[in-house]
Formats: sequence, structure tokens, C-alpha cells
Amino acid sequence: MLKKFFLYVVVCILLTIKIYALNSDSKLQILAKTIETNGSIVTATGDVFVYSPTYYITAKKVLYDKKKNTLELFDNVNIIKNEKTTFLSNYAFLDFSYEFDKFKPALLIDNVNNVWINSKNAEKKNQILNLEHSTLSSCDCYNPAWSISFTTGDYNTTDQWINTYNTTLFINEIPIFYTPYFGFSINTTRRTGLLRPTIGWSKDEGFLYAQPIYYAPKLNWDVEYIPQLRTLRGNGHHLIYRLKDTPDSIFKFKTGFFKEKITYLQKYNLKNEKHYGWDLDYTRSRLFNKQKNNQDGLLISLHNLNDIDYINTQYDNKITNNKLIQSKIKYFYNTNKYYGGIDLKYYKDTSKFNNDDTMHEIPEIHLHSYSTKTFIKNLLYSADIKYSNKIRKTGIKGKTTTIFIPLTYSHKLLNDYLNILYSEQISLIDIKYGNNINSYTNGNFFENKHIVSLSTDLLKPYINYLHTLNLKMNITIPNIIKQKGDLYSINNTNDNLSVFPVTKTKKNLHFSLNQSFYNKKDLTQIFNHKINQSVIYNNNGHSKLSDLENEFILYYKYGNLSNRILYNHQENIIINSSSSIIFSCDDFFSKVYYNYSKDTSNVSSKSESYSYSDLPYAEALTLDMSYKFDKYYTAKYKNEYDLVADISKRKEYVLNIDKKCWNLDIKFTDNLVASATADNSAIRQKIFYVQVVLKPILKIKQKYIQKNTKE
Repeated sequence: MLKKFFLYVVVCILLTIKIYALNSDSKLQILAKTIETNGSIVTATGDVFVYSPTYYITAKKVLYDKKKNTLELFDNVNIIKNEKTTFLSNYAFLDFSYEFDKFKPALLIDNVNNVWINSKNAEKKNQILNLEHSTLSSCDCYNPAWSISFTTGDYNTTDQWINTYNTTLFINEIPIFYTPYFGFSINTTRRTGLLRPTIGWSKDEGFLYAQPIYYAPKLNWDVEYIPQLRTLRGNGHHLIYRLKDTPDSIFKFKTGFFKEKITYLQKYNLKNEKHYGWDLDYTRSRLFNKQKNNQDGLLISLHNLNDIDYINTQYDNKITNNKLIQSKIKYFYNTNKYYGGIDLKYYKDTSKFNNDDTMHEIPEIHLHSYSTKTFIKNLLYSADIKYSNKIRKTGIKGKTTTIFIPLTYSHKLLNDYLNILYSEQISLIDIKYGNNINSYTNGNFFENKHIVSLSTDLLKPYINYLHTLNLKMNITIPNIIKQKGDLYSINNTNDNLSVFPVTKTKKNLHFSLNQSFYNKKDLTQIFNHKINQSVIYNNNGHSKLSDLENEFILYYKYGNLSNRILYNHQENIIINSSSSIIFSCDDFFSKVYYNYSKDTSNVSSKSESYSYSDLPYAEALTLDMSYKFDKYYTAKYKNEYDLVADISKRKEYVLNIDKKCWNLDIKFTDNLVASATADNSAIRQKIFYVQVVLKPILKIKQKYIQKNTKE
């Protein structure tokens, strides 16, 4: 619109239109075909253009009173103020001295928030604009998809807050809702006030209403209080405090509770009438470090709750089925030569009556020295030291110290076609057991490994593509220097020690292949293939093949196809297989993912006296699809299906309509949800969600829970 005004000015100058300025110091100028002066009254007619640093105005006729400092505009009035607000009217009166404006009728267009108001009469005093018989919307002015009509109202142009009275909401031309009063903000910037409410209904939980109250007194902190009501289930209150104490940090604290009604508590056999807890999160970089090339950071994530429904009943929170809650504090310092980090990890299993036997790591310390040159060319060394203190009230606990020092020498032969690497690796593991009611002996394991590696990297160009090939062979010969005490998976298979596993390296010969094909023109990858195979030798010198790993990814114009398998030679059985195919074309996307795996969680560290054929297995299929069948319409479908249990863990159907002035989300989910029931059983929920957003003033949510059934 401003470009049109500037073009208009140029045309006026070319046509030698008269220009009138109030005086030599005036910031307001008038351009018109005819300008006449009678005392203090200036009359301009014929395509009048008035401009200043604040206003751009056009009209057919303008009367300017120099004495009163007023401007009266007639016919086809267009006013742009501060390049943010546009007024269209047949008549306007502007009083610059008293900051009083009058329009009859008026079409106000807020160019920042994309909202317009069409009013029969409008009067503005300072920052308050009073409106009569008006219609408001953010859609197209002609036949808007939604609009709000009201008999009277006022608009604070500074706070950008609108109050309307005798208000009716229309969808197209159909009235669907009436309220005697409605107040809302059209400003989406951060500031104190009421945030959009969430309104919904559920068959089991009743009418839902939640509206955050936002308080932001300063730029670096704010508070959000969210009361909520579920008429058939209960009510809750949550508080969120956010603080940015430095440019490199952010602090967030959240707490609250939800109280169940007795009828809902008994119906679903919940453990607790009240769900409460708190969450504290803090991240900061450059805590102590001031040097440019170094970095450090602090991460604090602490959580406490009495049961999992504290999370599930929070305002606008995603439902979770994870009952294990982790709290963590981590600090690290990193340089070009060294890395140091300390972690404190605390776990809470909400499915247990108490967590006396839950293992925590307080602390876990990691020190690392990056590869460093020695006085011999191509000879490098590095070092890793890890300390872990695993504690709990009941059950065995322990302190583990691990030291790993590799010394590596590399050399190239045959005109750099053959890479040779020789490595000496020293590993030391020391375990001191606590709460040792079974009198386990502290463990100590000291091992040295000799490793020789031969590899080559080849590249060959063809007419349309490039072929790269990497071949590698490793020979590892271990040497146990010291072995003492009870070591799980080495000389003790008692499950009490399974949290302190020790792995003894076996002599092995490892082969790997990695090859890729690339498009010669743009170097995009066409195909990648990897194979890993080892030959493992026991103490008697007998050998066997380890599990074969084979993986490939085929890239094509519209996506990729991939597969990875682990194959056991001894039993001639696949122990793990995962495949996926991705197809994406224009507005259509789909992904099919299949996974099959043998459950070795209970035997992976024990003796080899088990058979894969006897182990249980998991098999799942996931389908994820979306299609944007119009500029504004998107449909999505997702299904996570357990093929063994013959049950769907999660189904999701979504329809999204996203237009300029409104948004509609319709979603149906059928999924298993963790819940704080007395018997810790999962609950299957079928939920129908509807969310309507009338941009930028209102968001309405509806959640209908069809039924809750135990699994």
C-alpha cells in the first residue's frame, strides 16, 4: 500500500499538482489539484494526499484548521498510521491537539496482527477506540469464514486488548454462540494477561476448562498459573516459573496438584486421590569458562511426583506411558585436549510401592584425554577414566572404576593403498561391593589387548556414478593380566551382580566392508552396504562365527529402502531384523517400519548355554502416513502394532485444516496409557480430540474419551 502512495506522489509531481505546507517548519504537507486558504481554514479538493512522518492520508476533500490543528476528511478516506494501522471511511475527523479521532463509518485494519474491525461509528480518545455496531475477523472481509459481531466495544490500541458487549460468534453467516461480554487480546507478543483458554468435554471426565494466567513483569522472568476444572473427574492447579538469569541460561520450575473426585477414583481403581509433584530444569553454558576455545555447561533436570497421573493430568500435557522418571545433574568442561564430566542420576519407578531397590548413580565421573602425539611420528595415545557409584537402600550396591588407555601407531604402505594400525589397549575394572549380604568378593579385572588392523579405501569413477569401497580386517589378541573376586559373566552368574557386568575380550578376527555408490553429477548417495563378521576363538583354540551383521540402504527419487539383520550361524536363525521403506512424493509421505528381535536381556551376559530358539521374541509393525490433499488440508495416519500380542499399541487418525485466519485439528487416538491404578495395569483409552483456533483470538479444545479399559 505504501508503494501505491509513493507512486501517487510521483504522478502528482509530474502533473504539477499544487503542494501546500503549513509553514517552513511543518512536518505535515498537503498535495491536491486545488488548494484554497480562507483565514485559518485550508480547503483541498481533488485527489488530496496528506503525509507526515506519522500519517499517509488520501481523500476527495480535506479541511484543515490551522488554529485548532484539526483535519476533516470527506469521501474515500484512507488513513495509514505508523505503517501499522489502516482506517477506511467516508468521513473522518482528526484532532491532533487533543488526540481525538472520529470515523463514520470505519473499517480498521491492524496490519501487524491481521485483524480487521468494521464499525458503524468509531471514536478514538488517546489510545481507546470506542466502537458501535461492529464486526471483527481475521479472515477476508468479503464473506469471512468466521466473525464476531457486537453492539458496542472498545479497543485499547496500546495494549491491543478488545472488550465486546452483546457478542455473537458467526461461522460463515450462521450464529453459533452468544455472550453478553467477551474480552481478548489480539497481540501475540509476550506480556501480562490471560492466555487462550482450553475448553473441552469428555464422557468420563466431563466439561473441561483451563485458562493460564500469565504474569511477565520483566524481560527475563515470568510466571504462569493454570487452574483447571474437569467436572466429573476433579480439579487441579499448576504453577510455572521461568527465569533467564544470564544470556546463556534458562531456568524453569513447575509444580502443581490434581484432586480426583471419589466417584472417578473408585471407578478406575486409582491408587491416589491426589496427584502432585514438581519439575525443575536449568541449563547453562559458559558457567565458569571464559575462554573462547573451551566450553563448559550445566544441566539440571529434577523431577518428583507421587504417581504418573501427575503428568497425565497436567494442562495441555501429552499423555505418557513411561513409568520410570529420571532426575539428572550434569556438568562438563571441554577443551581441545581434555574432557571432564560429572553426572548424578536418580530414578523413580512410579509403578513400585517404594523405590528402595531402585539403582541410582551418584555420582558418575568421566575424564578423557583426546588423542595426543608422542615423540614418535604417527604414535598417538589417549586415556579414559570412569567412576560410577551405584547406590540403593536395599540390594547390593557398588563403586566401579574403569581405566582405558589405548596406544596407537599407524602407517601407510603400497603408495597409500594399505593402512596399517597397531594398537595396545589397557583396560582396568575395579569393583567394590556394598550392602554385601551375600559376601561377594570385590572384583578386579586387568586386561591388555594387542590389535592389528589392515584397511584400504578405494574409489573408482564410472560414466554416471562413483564407487567407494572400504575393506578392513582387525586381529585382536587379549591377555588377562589379573582377575580377582566375583565378576559377573566371567566367574559368577548370580543375577544380584547383573548391574555390574564385566566383559572379557575373546581372541577374534573381525572383517568389515563398507561400500557406496554416488551420482557422479551431484554426488548424492545411491546405495550403501555394510557387512560385519567376526571369528571368535575360545581358550582351546576352537573358533566359531559371531553373529553376522548385514545392512543396506537404497536411495531412490522418492525416498529410501533399508534393512538390517543380525544372523546367528550356529542356530541358523535371524535374531534381529529391522526394515523400513520411505516414500515421499509431492504432498504424500509414508513410512513402513518392521522390527523383529529376540529378547536377550536376561541372558546376554550369562553363559552360552542358552538357545536363541527358546527365547521369546518381539515383532512390531509401524505405519506412518500423511497426505496434503489441498493447500490447506492434511490427513495423517499412524499405527504401532504388536504382531506377537496381536494388539495395536497406538492408532492415530488426524485431519488438519490450516487456513490464514483459522485452524482445525481433528484427531482420534486409540492407545495404551500408563496410569496409577492399584494393580499397576495399563489403561486403553480411545480419545477424540477437536481443536479450533480462530486466529489470533481464541483456541477451543474438545476431548472426548470414549472409554477406559484395563489391559
